[in-house]
Amino acid sequence: MSIEMKTLSTFLIIIAGSFSIITTSVSCAKPDHSADLPKEQQIVGQWYISRLELNIYSGSVLIKDSIIPQLPNNFVRFDAGGGFAYRFNMPASTSGTYQFSGVDSIISVTPGNTYRWKFLTLTKNLLTVSNTSTNNPSYPGATVVSFHTFGRR
Repeated sequence: MSIEMKTLSTFLIIIAGSFSIITTSVSCAKPDHSADLPKEQQIVGQWYISRLELNIYSGSVLIKDSIIPQLPNNFVRFDAGGGFAYRFNMPASTSGTYQFSGVDSIISVTPGNTYRWKFLTLTKNLLTVSNTSTNNPSYPGATVVSFHTFGRR
């Protein structure tokens, strides 16, 4: 066998081996089917608050846009039985219940607060929601749009 034939044979073996490894790796990868689950199952568990943004409007004019600084142990938790807990920059969490509203929202009720969040993103590790309020006591007469970003650790 000539040197050119050996080189060609070696090259073809390397290509075939690489193709086999790539094909095996791709075919063995498990796809993420968490998005196929109903929202009722996807939401269950503890989510850490990684970002909270507030947009405050007077009429249609944006008067304030801010990201609220936060403490490291902020979270929201949705139990499978409809229990809800929320902590944001407080020493203790508030507890209550939650239920789904239509296909794109969740309503959580705690003593003193009702949260109505519209789903923007819901995956295995990321939940983003928005809420619009016209009766926020901290901003009387304004429309407050909040965006929460939750993640799993």
